[in-house]
Amino acid sequence: MTSQPQKLYTQFLRLLLPLLALAYILAAAITTGLYYQDQRTEAENQRSQTLKTFAQVLIKPLWDCNSLTARGIIQAMSLQASVQGASAPDQCAQKLIQVGKLPNLDSEDTVSTPLHYVDENGRTHLLGDLSIAFQPISVFAAVSRGLVPQLAIFLSMLAAVLASALWTFNRTIGQPLQQLRHAMRNHRMLSPIPTGWTEEISEVTQTYNTQLQELRQQARHDSLTGLGNRLLLEEHLSRAIRRAARTGLQGHVLLLDLDRFKPINDTFGHAAGDAVLRTVAQRLLACVRDTDTVTRLGGDEFVIITTDMPETSQADEITTLIKRIQNTLRQPILWHGTPLQIDTSIGRAQFPQDGNNSTALLAHADASMYRNKAQKPDHHQYVD
Repeated sequence: MTSQPQKLYTQFLRLLLPLLALAYILAAAITTGLYYQDQRTEAENQRSQTLKTFAQVLIKPLWDCNSLTARGIIQAMSLQASVQGASAPDQCAQKLIQVGKLPNLDSEDTVSTPLHYVDENGRTHLLGDLSIAFQPISVFAAVSRGLVPQLAIFLSMLAAVLASALWTFNRTIGQPLQQLRHAMRNHRMLSPIPTGWTEEISEVTQTYNTQLQELRQQARHDSLTGLGNRLLLEEHLSRAIRRAARTGLQGHVLLLDLDRFKPINDTFGHAAGDAVLRTVAQRLLACVRDTDTVTRLGGDEFVIITTDMPETSQADEITTLIKRIQNTLRQPILWHGTPLQIDTSIGRAQFPQDGNNSTALLAHADASMYRNKAQKPDHHQYVD
């Protein structure tokens, strides 16, 4: 079972979101590390200040053997939010004053300082060490402190980036592709190409226009002679009939069938026959006006459409055209030094008198052409 193709913007988002998530993870990791270092530096400064302050306060009570005051100071010390426990020696009572958790001197979260008393004679006396066990510096706290605001910023930026990306995507890719797809579905060229389109889409559109034009050319023209084919004949004849009905001017359909063409094909081969057909096409184009249409109906049959002929002069003009065509096609065609001789039988139909559609006009011209062929003295030689 084949999966349904995804829309372009869906694939765009699917590729974009993992990249944005990776960028957020990297930024979050870096931010967490920076916040953790900041918190550790701040905590170390605070610990040093706490230790220094309480050490200064404790020296006098310990020297005076005021155990009650010393314990009260250590008790107050343990009430600090970041302190887990504290201890200091009571030299007078020969015991350790301890409140809360016993500090572990090997822990990086325990800080100590010696307690020195300087008497009036300037002598220094060591009273022991004050040790304070602080709360461990939490990475989770750093993460919470750093990532929560960063997540809010990231989500806000993500919404802004996605909105901007989708707007930009739709403007630079979505809308042009929609217009190009609509043109493709309707088999029409997209011209002119908007100047604001990207180079890549403009190039794709130009390629499509070129290919469509080539396909239209191939679909409406004979590959051998370059003349229009039956499809082009139908289109031009339909337009000519409508124009004649609108303007009141006359038009003619001339159906030409080449005489003596089959013997040339049989004797000299299809290459010679193809050369004859190409030459006939060139000579017919030279005989008619630029406004007339010359098409190859198939085989050795050609059709000429003439339009916009005034009724007063059309008979003379069409007769002159037919004679010019016959005289031109009777001229020998050289094939590798050998002159090839052909003739043509021509039937004609006039519109709108002889019909108001291509089928009727071609049938009338075909009947006229066979009557003319039958009137030729050697018409039996032309029967293929």
